[in-house]
Amino acid sequence: MLKMKKAIVAGAAVAMALTLAGCKDASAKLKDSSTVLFTVGKKKVTKGNVYETMVNMAGASTAINNATTTIASQEVEITDDIKAQAQSTLNTYKSMYGDTFTSYLKQSNMSEDDYLNDYLIPSLLASQLTDKYIEAKWDDLISMYKPCKATVLSFTSLDDANAALDELKAGTSDAATAASNHNSSSDGTSEIYTTQSSSLDSMVRAILSSLTPDDGWNEVTGSDGSTYYLVKVDSNDTDSMHDDIVSALSSISNVSSDATTYFFRKYKFHVYDITLYNAIKASYPDNLVQDMAESTASAEASSSASASASASSSSN
Repeated sequence: MLKMKKAIVAGAAVAMALTLAGCKDASAKLKDSSTVLFTVGKKKVTKGNVYETMVNMAGASTAINNATTTIASQEVEITDDIKAQAQSTLNTYKSMYGDTFTSYLKQSNMSEDDYLNDYLIPSLLASQLTDKYIEAKWDDLISMYKPCKATVLSFTSLDDANAALDELKAGTSDAATAASNHNSSSDGTSEIYTTQSSSLDSMVRAILSSLTPDDGWNEVTGSDGSTYYLVKVDSNDTDSMHDDIVSALSSISNVSSDATTYFFRKYKFHVYDITLYNAIKASYPDNLVQDMAESTASAEASSSASASASASSSSN
C-alpha cells in the first residue's frame, strides 16, 4: 500500500514536467513518454504507458491530495500538539501492525520520520482546514446554522410528556429524572444542536432555532404527529461554547464542502489537462473551482456591460 502511494507521489512529481498545448481541452504530455521503462517478452512498457495508467487510476485523488497538502501547509501551523498526535498515530500503527508496517516502510524506501513528516502531519494539517474556514466565516455560519446548547426529551405518550413538563416547570425534577419517571428514551443530556442536526426531528430543529434560555421548557409535537418533545435552550452564548460549536459545524457536510471550495478558490486551483479535469469533476466537484471563477467573471462582465449600456442610454 505504501509502495503504491510512494509511486503515485513520484508520478505527481513527474507530472510537473509535462507540457500542455493550449488551455481548453488540453492534454498533458510527457517529454520523454517513449522512453522504455521495462519489457515483458516483446512488449515494451514506456514512461508514457505508466503515466497514462497512473493518471487514470489515481490522477484525481493524487492531484487533490497534493493540492490540499500544499494549501494546508500554508494555512495551518505545525504545532507541538500536531506533532504529538502524528507521533501517537505512528506508534499505534507500529503496535498494531508490527513487522508488517516495518516491511511496508522498507519496501517503500521510507523511514519512520519520512512517514511521519510526509503523510501523518500533512493529513492532520488538512483535517484542520474546515476548522480554519469556520473561524474565518464564524458570524455567517452562526447566523446560518444557529447553534445552541439544549436539552431535548422525547416521549411516545402525550400524557407522559405533560406529566414530565409539569415536574420540570415546578422544579421538582431535573431533566434526567423527569425523563426516567415518564418513560422517555432520552437521558436528559444537554448537547450542542444546529439547524442541521440529523438526530433531531425537523419540528424540534425549527423550534430550537427560535428559542432562548429565557423561554424555559416548551412542548413540541413531532413531524410524525405521534412523538412529543420537551425542549429547552440551555445556552445560546456562542462565544462560551466556541470549541464545541466548531466541532458541531465541522460535522455538517455543507460546511465541509464549502470549506474545500473556499480554500481551493483562495489559492486559485486550476486544472489544465482535460483527462484530469474530467476525473476531478466526477469525483471532487467541490475542489474544481475554476468554472466558478469563470462564471463569476462572466457574470461581472455582463453586469458591467449592462450598466454601461444603461448609462449610455440615459445620457442619450
